[in-house]
Amino acid sequence: MWRILCGIVVLAAIVNPLAETRGVRRRRAVKLQLDNYLSYDGIMEYLDQLARSYSSRVTLKNVGRTYEKRVLKVAMITNGDGRPGKRVIFLDAALHSREWMTPAAALLTIHKLVVEFEENSDLLADFDWHIMPLANPDGYVYSRNTDRYWRNTRTPNGGNCFGTNLNRNFAVDWKVGFSQLEDPCDENYAGSAPFSEVEARTVRDIMHILVDSQRAVMYLSLHTANRSVFYPWVYNTAPVSNQKEHDEIGRFVADRIRQSTGTFIKTWQYAKFDGTFGGTSMDYALLAGFPLSFVFEMSGVGQDQVEYKFFPPARDIRHLAEESWTGIRAFAEKAIEKYPPSRVIAYKQMVEPPNNAASRIRGFSSLVCILFIYLTNVFGSNSL
Repeated sequence: MWRILCGIVVLAAIVNPLAETRGVRRRRAVKLQLDNYLSYDGIMEYLDQLARSYSSRVTLKNVGRTYEKRVLKVAMITNGDGRPGKRVIFLDAALHSREWMTPAAALLTIHKLVVEFEENSDLLADFDWHIMPLANPDGYVYSRNTDRYWRNTRTPNGGNCFGTNLNRNFAVDWKVGFSQLEDPCDENYAGSAPFSEVEARTVRDIMHILVDSQRAVMYLSLHTANRSVFYPWVYNTAPVSNQKEHDEIGRFVADRIRQSTGTFIKTWQYAKFDGTFGGTSMDYALLAGFPLSFVFEMSGVGQDQVEYKFFPPARDIRHLAEESWTGIRAFAEKAIEKYPPSRVIAYKQMVEPPNNAASRIRGFSSLVCILFIYLTNVFGSNSL
C-alpha cells in the first residue's frame, strides 16, 4: 500500500508543476500585437483570448450591435477580489474612426491592467475599469479598408451621404454651434436626432448605469492627435463646478508625460480653446453625473519628430501607445487620489434618463438594468 501511496505522491509532484507550467504558457501566449494596426477581427480576437486566460480579472460584455451588425464590446476589469460596488473609471476609444492609435492605446491599457496586473494593482485596489476599445467599429473598418480619413459611423443619411459624427450626437446643445452639424454629407453631421446612433446610445447607457449604481467617477475618451487634455465644457464657456480639480488632474497628466517622454501636452477647458458647440460625450458624461470627465487627445508625433496626426507609421505604434498609457495611468492615479471610497459623491444628474436604451446593455448587470429599464419606462473639423 505504501508503494502505491508513494507512487501517487510522486506522480502528483510531477503532474502539478506541469499543469502550472501549462497554465503559465497559456497566459503568456496572449500577446498584444503593437507592430501594426489591428483589424476589427484582430481586436475582438485579442479581447476574447484575454477573457479566456484571465477570467477572474476581465469579463467581456456585448453591449450593442452596430448598423452593419458588428458587436460593441466592453472589457470590465477588476482585481478579482469579488468585492462588489467598486467605483469605476470608464474609458472609450475610436468614437472617431480614423483615429487608429486610440484602440491601440485602449488595448494596451487593458493589457497593463490584466496581464501586467502586479505592476498596476494599485489602480484596481478600490476601483474597477470599464473599457470600450472600439466604439465605432463600422467606421473603423471603413477607414482602414476604403477611406482612411473617414470619421463617422456608416448609417445612411439619404442620397449618397453616410455616417454621423458620434462626438456630435449626444444630447447636449445638439446641433448647436455651426452649420456643418446639420449637413448629412459633412463629417461633423450631428445625426437625425440626439442619440440617433446605437454607438452613442450604448456609451450613454453605460454612463447612466454607472451613475445610477453610484459607481461612476471618471469618464475618459481617447482621441488623436491634438496633444491635449480637454475638460468640459465644450458647449459653454462657463466653468464647471469642480474646475480646479479638472485643471489639476489635466496638469498632472501633462507633467507626467513631459517628464517621461518630453512630449508637451496642453490642458484646456475646450470651449476656451476652440469655441463652443454641442453634442459631445465629454459634456454629456458630466451632465449625466460623472464627477470627472476628460478627452485625452493623444500625440501623433513619431520618434523622428514628424507630425503624422491620425496615422503614425507602424514602427511608432508601441512608442505612442506606451506614452499614452503614461498619461492614462496618471489620470487614474489622480482620480483615485481625489475620489477614494471614503469620499461621498453627490451624484447630480442634469439630463433626462434615456428612454431608448441600447438593446444589449442589460448584459452589464441584470438587476441594475431591470431597475434602469423600469425607471426609464416610468420617466420616460477639430479632432475632438
